[in-house]
Amino acid sequence: MVTLSYEQDEVQHPTHVRRASRRRSQRIVSTASIERQGSASLLSSISNLTNTIIGTGMLATPGAFKYTGLLLGMFLIVFCGCTAALGLYLLTRCAARVGGRKNSFFTIASKALPAGAWYFDLAIALKCYGVSISYLIICGQLMPQVIISFFRAFHRDVHQIPTLFLDRSFWILALIILLIPLCFLRRLDSLRHTSYLSLLAVFYLVIIVLHYSFSSDAKASLPPKGDVEVVAVSWHTISIFPVFVFAFTCAQNMLPVYNELFHNVEGRVNTAIGSSIGTGGTVYLIVGVLGYLSFGSNVGDNIIAMYPSTSLFVCFGRVSIIILTIFSYPLQVHPCRASLDKVFSRASRRQQILDAAASAALLPDEQDDEIEPYRDDEDADTPPVNGRAAQQMVEDDDEIPLGKWCLMTAGILSTTFIISLLVDDLSIILGFVGSVGSTTISFILPGVLYASLFADQPQSRLRKAAIALASWGAFVLVVALSANVLKLVHAQVPSSLLVTTITKT
Repeated sequence: MVTLSYEQDEVQHPTHVRRASRRRSQRIVSTASIERQGSASLLSSISNLTNTIIGTGMLATPGAFKYTGLLLGMFLIVFCGCTAALGLYLLTRCAARVGGRKNSFFTIASKALPAGAWYFDLAIALKCYGVSISYLIICGQLMPQVIISFFRAFHRDVHQIPTLFLDRSFWILALIILLIPLCFLRRLDSLRHTSYLSLLAVFYLVIIVLHYSFSSDAKASLPPKGDVEVVAVSWHTISIFPVFVFAFTCAQNMLPVYNELFHNVEGRVNTAIGSSIGTGGTVYLIVGVLGYLSFGSNVGDNIIAMYPSTSLFVCFGRVSIIILTIFSYPLQVHPCRASLDKVFSRASRRQQILDAAASAALLPDEQDDEIEPYRDDEDADTPPVNGRAAQQMVEDDDEIPLGKWCLMTAGILSTTFIISLLVDDLSIILGFVGSVGSTTISFILPGVLYASLFADQPQSRLRKAAIALASWGAFVLVVALSANVLKLVHAQVPSSLLVTTITKT
């Protein structure tokens, strides 16, 4: 009787049932459309890219000017920013040709250079892993100095500082605990709030440089100024060259930004690239030029260390460095984990990743022509969409299973923590890893991948530019490795000056 009554009620109200079914189906499919289109805002994408670009390397820029001179240093910043922007643009064009929202170096390289895809991801993983260790080491070394600076600023005896607060191991442990929830986030866009905070820290550091550059009272408290050269070319210039080249490295996060950006048409993607590179270049120019003009040849390898340590204004600047550095750590864990997934996966798993990317590429990015807006009219006769199929489209089809995701994240956190405790100087190793890894993903890979994917356009200007960028990358690789060798043999340039920028990205 109950079944009969239910069937009779459904027959008596077919329009109502159809409308409710269609409403549910359209809402589900609309949600699937949003998922496939991405949900990251343009501001979020710019912030994450900019935070990846600007790190503690900005503090080393004035020291680099000492070996290049004013004009040559400015030229190198602009030129290296343009080459980095070209590499990012080529990557996004490769992703657009492949299609879909599951692009990575692995999926693109598998179509362009299948034999090298595994090795490319290995280079990215090693580079990001090494940089994440350097961030922990830097913060562990800086935190005791920050505590001492605050005691001096408040005219307190530094001998009253508890021993625990001067132990770098304690601070590394405290910071890694702070970072745990951030590193387990699935999407790069979820880190946007920490990127906003980091950019505020950058802004504060720029304010410090501006203040001590234009305030007469502030300039009176600075050490004596050395000579300022317009152009300086020597063997030291070769040693310092990687500082400028790698200052704009953020290619490891370009594809996640492309995948997650809402309505990732070429114009919006180019806006994200131009804004992030432009912001980074502007910061480098301001800090580099004004810092060098303030101290001349007497400038050190860390511009903040040149300002009075007893100033509370400067003390908060040192805190800003900690914020800027530590919140860059999750931005390295994200691409490191994604690359390690490909490196340690079996062939069947890597094929599954490629199949998922290919399936995603078949789905249209814009659903306006496929999904009707919701209509409440009773005469609408649009057939309802299969609810189970639509729900399957909505479900988050993450490439890395949850269990593996957690295991890999825990492994990266624990091993980087242990290494940072045991080693307090990785400058030599990270210098070589950064030289090879950063050059590969910033210049060589974008150029080679674009030239391979667009082989059907041999006379294209952009393809010729891609070949030129790959050649530039090969040149940079040789120069960067030579710079590290010179550093080892002659020790002409302070190690900290190179490491803070070569390994920052």
